[in-house]
Amino acid sequence: QPDMYPGNCWAFKGSQGYLVVRLSMKIYPTAFTLEHIPKTLSPTGNITSAPRNFSVYGLDDEYQEEGKLLGEYVYDQEGEPLQMFPVMV
Repeated sequence: QPDMYPGNCWAFKGSQGYLVVRLSMKIYPTAFTLEHIPKTLSPTGNITSAPRNFSVYGLDDEYQEEGKLLGEYVYDQEGEPLQMFPVMV
């Protein structure tokens, strides 16, 4: 259940989740950023709920079933809370 505690503000159920971001116009991204709270602010002292392996796809519209793979990435839980990932394709 999502709640207002740090790290749980947008929880996904299970080990996989999907997100679609709809923009008002077509863009050609060069990088993506992902931010998660640091361990020091986590009530449990860990951030195991942080995304780890993730892929980013470009879609022409939100109903498109398969998009263009823009990259596959790994969020480093030991790294900075805000991490940048360049478009790979």
